[in-house]
Amino acid sequence: MERLDGVPLATGQAGLGPAEREEAARAVLQALLEQILLNGVFHADPHPGNIMLLSGGGVALLDYGSVGRLDGALRAALQRLLAALDLADPAGVGDALLELVPRPDEIDERELEREIGRFMARHLVPGIVPDSRMFADLFRLVFAHKLSVPPEVAAVFRALGTIEGTLTGLAPGFDIVKEAREFAGRRLSPPGGREEIRTAVAQEAVRLLPLLRRLPRSVDRIVGAAESGRFSVNVRLFADARDRRHMTGLLHQALLTVLAATAGIMAVLLLDSERGPRVTPTVTLYQLIGYNLLVVSAVLALRLLVAIFRERREE
Repeated sequence: MERLDGVPLATGQAGLGPAEREEAARAVLQALLEQILLNGVFHADPHPGNIMLLSGGGVALLDYGSVGRLDGALRAALQRLLAALDLADPAGVGDALLELVPRPDEIDERELEREIGRFMARHLVPGIVPDSRMFADLFRLVFAHKLSVPPEVAAVFRALGTIEGTLTGLAPGFDIVKEAREFAGRRLSPPGGREEIRTAVAQEAVRLLPLLRRLPRSVDRIVGAAESGRFSVNVRLFADARDRRHMTGLLHQALLTVLAATAGIMAVLLLDSERGPRVTPTVTLYQLIGYNLLVVSAVLALRLLVAIFRERREE
């Protein structure tokens, strides 16, 4: 444990000038981004009371009672997300976002990409300072596409939302997105030197080596199975939930059609009959049942039409 000499941000920021405020905000943001994207263990509640301005300059994060943890896969996906935001690439942002959350069975990736593009046009263009509405729109986008956010990723978004409010109070006009992009350019950019590139390629080759070793055997087994006539493809009908729903809808419409037609035919036959006991001087029991069946037939027909038009509207 290390003793820190300083004052809490909530009380010490009043004595800072504009340049010092911006520098402190930049230091806090960079510390949090480094924890999230590089270390994998981060402060999940960076409000002003948990940030200290050190006497010798710099900042410190206090009270790690709320801590988030990210594994390597989530950190890599977040890095790709930030890199795609830096490149203003909606497709890349969508791909990285789908790596962060459990991929749903049904998702319109084109619509998701368009929504992300509109989101970036509203909040991530030069001259627009991000605010709480950006995070609200981001969550609205996520929930609109029925994406379930894991607790670890939710903690990241919550920490970023908290730090946005903290930095806005510390340095009004501070552009958190611009600073995050610059951080990504410095810390997450690919290596530029020849030796660094050679090292990175060698590391990737080592990771891919087991897969490359198995690949020829896998291809050989597939070719052998095809030559001997044992190659088969297992296809399950209605494995997709959308296919099952479509078939269920067709069966429902067919059943409604049969019931409506049957009730209508029976109603016509009974209305045409003069037999049976009379309920009133002019209406027999069979005719009364026929009127009821006619109403049932009309209701079923209307329900069928509603189901058909609703399905077309959803398409």
